[in-house]
Amino acid sequence: MEIKDLTTFFKTPLEKIYNTLGEELKQSFSNRLLEYQVEEYKRNFYSKTILHRAEPKALNEFYQPLFIRQHKEGHYDKKISTSSAKKLFNKWNYLTLIGTAGSGKSTIVKYLYANCFKEGNLIPIKIELRYLNEFEGSINEYIYEEIFQFQKLGFSKRVIDRLLSSGNFIFFFDGYDELNSNIKAKTTKNIDSFVQKYSDNKYVITSRPYTNIDLLPLFTNFHVCDLEDNEIAAFVKKQIPANESELSDKIIKAINKTENIGYRSFLSNPLLLSMFILTFQSYSDIPQKRSEFYDQVFDTLYSIHDAVSKLAYVREKVSGLSKDQFEIVLQLFSFLSFFEEKFIFPSNYLTDKLNIIKSKKKTLDFNNEKFIDDLQVAIGILNKEGLDYTFPHRSLQEYFAALYISKVSQENKMILYKKLLNDIENNHSNLMLKDHFYGLLAEMDYNNLSTYVSIPLINGIHKELLKKKRITNEVAYEFYGKLILPFYILLKSASEHSQMHAEYFDADIKYSFFGLRHNKYSIPKDLPDELKDRMNFDLMKKKVKYFKECGAESIERLVKSIEESEKSDSDIIGLI
Repeated sequence: MEIKDLTTFFKTPLEKIYNTLGEELKQSFSNRLLEYQVEEYKRNFYSKTILHRAEPKALNEFYQPLFIRQHKEGHYDKKISTSSAKKLFNKWNYLTLIGTAGSGKSTIVKYLYANCFKEGNLIPIKIELRYLNEFEGSINEYIYEEIFQFQKLGFSKRVIDRLLSSGNFIFFFDGYDELNSNIKAKTTKNIDSFVQKYSDNKYVITSRPYTNIDLLPLFTNFHVCDLEDNEIAAFVKKQIPANESELSDKIIKAINKTENIGYRSFLSNPLLLSMFILTFQSYSDIPQKRSEFYDQVFDTLYSIHDAVSKLAYVREKVSGLSKDQFEIVLQLFSFLSFFEEKFIFPSNYLTDKLNIIKSKKKTLDFNNEKFIDDLQVAIGILNKEGLDYTFPHRSLQEYFAALYISKVSQENKMILYKKLLNDIENNHSNLMLKDHFYGLLAEMDYNNLSTYVSIPLINGIHKELLKKKRITNEVAYEFYGKLILPFYILLKSASEHSQMHAEYFDADIKYSFFGLRHNKYSIPKDLPDELKDRMNFDLMKKKVKYFKECGAESIERLVKSIEESEKSDSDIIGLI
């Protein structure tokens, strides 16, 4: 779309709000809005991805439209296409898009943003919420100052209110889960106030699960759908140039192999499917673990610059570091930044952290600028957005942070895991908010994570439950919620301890983490009767009572399973 097309698009919606402005302000506002939209359109329509890293690629050349659906009365409703912003927002004014890491939430937003121009009925405004972490002010002030630049243009509050009350805008708030914990409550309140004040506009908020954004009043909650079999094949063909159909056919054939059926669920996630496409020419089998996907991705990115093309080639690394040294630096940087809740990296933050790493790891010696250049150009694992840097996907940061923990010495693991346990015990929502990170860590270092975090956490919950004389609805709600997290996320009980999982959890219990908005597992007073009925308190009480009576025995079984696993390794080592 050319700039003249953007100008034409804005003509109709702008005319609706021009009567609130004088001629001078009208021109100033029109110029600023056009400047913002040209810049944002380019950022959203032309994107780099993990598959297309050399230069930005037009969204319509690689985007496979995704579907969303509501969760109603214990089941998912019919799938809804995201191919048309106009159709979507004709029916719903306020939407939350909830999806796991790599499900395509942000790409949906980019597509809907660009689609607004094509369909021409609303003025799109996109706010990446992670930028609020470094902004000293409310979301209202961010919109006023950073996007519209009202102060520079000399607009009064009265004029601002008239403009934003016109109902001609659609606001995309992307990445609620990337807000720092210390500003999340305040920002949630700001968003709620902003939406209520300017309620005639349309709004979209995206987030990973378990952030409680689904509790925001007025909003209809949608979940991003996994790719189905026919969509997986279409996705593959969309990513690979038409003149390389032989390669796409080979990939689809490999995915459909009988021996790969058990791991096909991984490939219903767009990010993991992209990773499989990226690594296919080096690794044609589907990995059995998520962490193996990331390992293969780094190996491929380091080895060849553009693995999708047959013309792939190795780029020279100017920093002089080996592959192992690159990985060590990425692990250390990701570990530090992840636990500082930094997801965008200003240049000074990046160089400061690299200097700290070099000061602590004396064997690492490199020029920061050359190292950053290698990450951007030779490897393609770091993107530059304006003056800031980001990973192509935040899950890469989580992977390298988990990998670092899994590789430190046993003594340091004990120290680290004690800190992680304290972090979870102080605020259980930290386990939910970092569920993808802990899921990766459980794959890489299951025994140590279980010994130093999972089992002590469950043991503490059991001791706390023993103090309760009666299992009331409130007690059942609290402890069922507390148990779900370590069993599901840390112990992976559904697959690793299936019998124990069945003893303590039941699919007929529709548990929702409403209480965590105050870091308490308490049933909110405003819980709708429909949700109370779905929670099946009688069954929940039965399960919690069973844990109270048999929890000590289960904990002992968990300890014994870890000990047996460790002993089997010792026995094998003793054979040589």
